[in-house]
Amino acid sequence: LLSNGLSPKRFYAAAWPAIQLGFVSRSSIATLPVTEDAVERRLGVPRAYSAFAVPFAATTKMDGCAAIYPAISALFVAQYYGLPLHVGDYVLIVLVSVLGSAATAGLTGAVVMLTLTLSTLGLPLEGAGLLLAIDPILDMGRTAINVAGQALVPTIVAHRAGLITDTPPADRLPEVPQTG
Repeated sequence: LLSNGLSPKRFYAAAWPAIQLGFVSRSSIATLPVTEDAVERRLGVPRAYSAFAVPFAATTKMDGCAAIYPAISALFVAQYYGLPLHVGDYVLIVLVSVLGSAATAGLTGAVVMLTLTLSTLGLPLEGAGLLLAIDPILDMGRTAINVAGQALVPTIVAHRAGLITDTPPADRLPEVPQTG
């Protein structure tokens, strides 16, 4: 954000409702309307761009669930079972993580990507069972990361393209006229 001339404080204040809903719902797709609203109304990205970019990101940008979590989990499982990883294994982890983050559905859980990563590396699939007990808690954080990224990328791209419009502060919603 800083390297693109955007305020992190303003971004997170504006995107917080979507990030918070992603955290509690554990679903990037469920937060889609709130994420679109935050990107459009609070961050000033034009609807013509955000209507494409945010749903596209919600279906292809799963950094938390498909990139970070399976990679760290594979390292954990390898260490737990005392299995050494070599340079080629780390390259496979990166490859599976990058491709997986573009192909994972925006639904709760990351067991599919975890088992794919473990089986690609030849690690015991039983290692996934070690993580299932705490997975719902971890999934909350993973989804919050996903949603933050899904709001971040359209904001940065729109800013670089000069599309950002002047918006009200994130903590002040438009006033509703009172009748009667």
